[in-house]
Amino acid sequence: MTSSTASSATTESAVTRQVTVRLDDRVRLLSAILAATNYPDKSQERRKHGTHAHARATRKWLAEFTSHPAVHAAQVLLDQGLPLSAIFNYALRLSFPALGADMPQPRWIPPRWHEHLLHFYEQTRLAEWWETESAQWQTTVRHLREAFASVDLHTFLEPFVGQVAESLTFMPNICYPSDQTLGLHVGGELVVIMPPPIAWGDSPPWPYKDDPALAYRSALAEYGALLMGAYLQQHAETVASISDRPLPIVDEKYAALHPTWRGQFIGIFIASITALFLEDSVSALEAKSFTQYMQKVEHLTALPTAVSVMRRYLEDYRSGRYVNFADFLPKLPSLLRVGKTISAL
Repeated sequence: MTSSTASSATTESAVTRQVTVRLDDRVRLLSAILAATNYPDKSQERRKHGTHAHARATRKWLAEFTSHPAVHAAQVLLDQGLPLSAIFNYALRLSFPALGADMPQPRWIPPRWHEHLLHFYEQTRLAEWWETESAQWQTTVRHLREAFASVDLHTFLEPFVGQVAESLTFMPNICYPSDQTLGLHVGGELVVIMPPPIAWGDSPPWPYKDDPALAYRSALAEYGALLMGAYLQQHAETVASISDRPLPIVDEKYAALHPTWRGQFIGIFIASITALFLEDSVSALEAKSFTQYMQKVEHLTALPTAVSVMRRYLEDYRSGRYVNFADFLPKLPSLLRVGKTISAL
């Protein structure tokens, strides 16, 4: 390999290990479909919040198309309680702009829905609408690219889940859903779709640039859940050896929110690594704020204990004591138990 070739390979490797921030018109199309359903009103019933000006304007742009077959089919799926993650995952597997569906269709897909989506896209002149609103979309991309340019999530995650083979992609969404972040595994990509940070009451959401730590939190929550979920499956025998006993730091309120061992573990894992990342890469104050939120709102009262145990693992991993996280897992319950006892003294 020549020096120029080596330099090129190094540059390519560095680029592919960064979080890629981009827009995707298939996601924007599904967001527009949601805007034409009753989803915006239902989301306000769940949690009152201000929405982005583009989201509100999109509803007006599509006011004459609420009875379109593509919207009707989406409404049926929403009424059936189908998760938004499944709907957006389907959209990202369609070709664009033809919206062809060459892959096997899930049973829940309404007949000819991809054809109706294409008709909706063309009849509503969404490409024209997005071009009109381009400045708002591009601003969100710029803000998030600046935020993720200064961090390395691949390197941070690898001690816990091994080498991350998938590309990490982050998509801002100023349309709908406006009240939840989605994490998807699509082909060779792990995709996070995040709305702007919600403000208080009816106030408009904050710009992404005002709270980059929230973008990091969302990324770690979604990437972490997807990667650790797969990791637990890969090490099923090790998990089976410890999952027959309750996790020592789980109280009744947290268990009610996360009734399964797997759900509890992934929740504790995500919260712990997020607190670690914020403390090491953002600020101690940001980590403290996050920890207090998780304790008071999410009822993970013993999070500081879990963070301490995870930090100990990282130190031991870097010193060569553990080959990987699976090597550490059998010792995790006892370390959590000891940490909880010490913190109670």
